Amino acid sequence: MSIELEYALEHKNDPAVLCCRMEPGEISHHNLEDPAIFPDLVDTGLLKLDGCLTIGQCIGATLKETCDSLTPLTPEIVDNIQDADAAGGEASADAAESTDVAAAPAMAVPAGTQIQFSGGVVKLYIAEGKDIAIEFPV
Repeated sequence: MSIELEYALEHKNDPAVLCCRMEPGEISHHNLEDPAIFPDLVDTGLLKLDGCLTIGQCIGATLKETCDSLTPLTPEIVDNIQDADAAGGEASADAAESTDVAAAPAMAVPAGTQIQFSGGVVKLYIAEGKDIAIEFPV
């Protein structure tokens, strides 16, 4: 699952891994996997992070070749590696983030709606209408 820009900035020093197949081109936060799942994948041997670039180094960089999901981004397959600590990159990312926040409409919660956070799962129950219940891991 891809990550949001704000989350990517919070985790700019974590390893960068593709969330889905990607053709050559500019890497954005939409192309990157949530680093919270990496410990389990590494423990089971499904993912190796040796020599992996960080999220901050990869956003705005260029992927050289087509890669499959869960491919760690390394200098061998990434051009134009970014300086994660560059002030310009931070400023432009902050500007993009403030634009995203300003454009997002406020969410209205209908009466009878319940939201619970328990055991790493969000449970959303909407009583009004057709009794819609949604659960997803967080």
